[in-house]
Amino acid sequence: MRNSLAVCLAALGLSTAALAQAPAFEDVDTNGDGSIDRAEAAAVEGLDFDRADANQDGVIDRAEYQSLSGEEQQ
Repeated sequence: MRNSLAVCLAALGLSTAALAQAPAFEDVDTNGDGSIDRAEAAAVEGLDFDRADANQDGVIDRAEYQSLSGEEQQ
């Protein structure tokens, strides 16, 4: 089970170490526009923007980020 989680996280673009330290969505979305752009994502260690942007629209939305970080929906 643990290996499956690590594989899933790697596929989504976040390492298990980064997952444990992932900041809240609001802390990463520094301009408050409701999405994380490539520049904002660069501040998150271990985050692979291209893999995290699941729908390839050029930003990471809250749902994409939550699926990576395990952050609870608010």
